[in-house]
Amino acid sequence: MHSEQLKPEEFDAHIANGTFRLAFVGMSNAGKSYRSKALQDEENFLWYHVDDEIQKALNFKTMGEISEWLGYPVSATYSEREAEYLVRESKFTKKAAMDTNGKNLAFDTTGSVVHLEQKTLDVLKENCLIVHIDVGEDSLEHMIEEFFREPKPVAWGGYFSQEVGELEEVALRRCYPALLKERLARYRALAHVNIPMKELYDTSGGETLAIIKRHLAR
Repeated sequence: MHSEQLKPEEFDAHIANGTFRLAFVGMSNAGKSYRSKALQDEENFLWYHVDDEIQKALNFKTMGEISEWLGYPVSATYSEREAEYLVRESKFTKKAAMDTNGKNLAFDTTGSVVHLEQKTLDVLKENCLIVHIDVGEDSLEHMIEEFFREPKPVAWGGYFSQEVGELEEVALRRCYPALLKERLARYRALAHVNIPMKELYDTSGGETLAIIKRHLAR
């Protein structure tokens, strides 16, 4: 499937032939996994969940355990563990090129996919139609508060700094908005299709596909 040239009229043929390869990108809690699961359960897609693969590789049972292990960028072990996390994420993201045995693919990336090396992103873009579930700038403040209420593993990608005498939480709250804004811009640049999150909210697998097809026609 040549995603760069994918036309609406080719969309249905790929799905019918089991050659459609879709990758969701976007912020944590944007709905990537919800949409992927709907496509698996309702449209018989193969769902590949990168977060789950990283979790299993690190021998953790929950995302909370990964968050505790990774920690915040102020911790002494963070840089080493962030690098390890991204190496594993890159390995599993390259699975976008895997054989699906005749099934359509819903490839569910992590929020930090845009921090991976370019050759990994090239594999993703060459093998899948990349759909960004766009939360929009208006959602960022809520996402910041959610992060501090229930932390998830975050690769900061160099977007953290602590000034002399600055408290750790103050530094985190100063830098996290910049990280989210940068990610939002990178998701939009990486994607073949950008769809506002509200358009996909609470839709079925079939409705999700129809919305993507309509955006391809624009």
